[in-house]
Amino acid sequence: MPERIASRFRVIAAEVQKVVDEANKKIVTEIPERIAFRYESAVLGRDILSNYERAQSVSFVTRFDHFPAHLETHFAVDDRSNWRIANLWDLRQALNDFRSIIQNQSDSVHYQNVHNTWYKALRQTDKSKGTVVRVLDVEQRDVTDAYAKRLGERNQAIRHLINAFDYDYLYNGFLQHSDPKFSKRLFQDYMSGEINYLLWKHVLPLGILTGLLRPYYMLMRSLTFPSLGPL
Repeated sequence: MPERIASRFRVIAAEVQKVVDEANKKIVTEIPERIAFRYESAVLGRDILSNYERAQSVSFVTRFDHFPAHLETHFAVDDRSNWRIANLWDLRQALNDFRSIIQNQSDSVHYQNVHNTWYKALRQTDKSKGTVVRVLDVEQRDVTDAYAKRLGERNQAIRHLINAFDYDYLYNGFLQHSDPKFSKRLFQDYMSGEINYLLWKHVLPLGILTGLLRPYYMLMRSLTFPSLGPL
């Protein structure tokens, strides 16, 4: 790969890493390495989860299972030093898989809606009013307060990570919609080839985002069975 292109990729990677480091600094509360969850509910006329919570859990767990574990970007360079992403479809697919989590605030599996559901369950004390979740360490000591605090910090880290990038433009400019306010920029990015750099840059944080979302997955997975597996 020509040095001018390789240098640009190094700059982009450094920009992404800076944002990741900033996000990780928001997570400071310590919790035990090994924990267990206890779920209780005494709400009359329903399962341990409400219909909304059950649907949210099934959808989120299924989506999470489908997230790409190891996404590699392959580049092709011709004899005139023009380059392109050889597996562009894989990047587009990965970004589309995350859309409901990152972008669609009305979706039950949007990261903030997921956080609100499970943070409420961790703070709930009256099981006649909703699902109560308690977190226990290996000696059966209650560490729910610390776990809830750390989950809140993860939520802040996720928000910082997403807000630092331009996912709104990617999703509403061309991946899912064609918002007229992005038309001029899209035309310029397409003609200049900048769109390739943008796609690569926005795929880079997805692995970190998956890791930040994992505690929610663990909370839901215990009550979501049998697993549907990835779709």
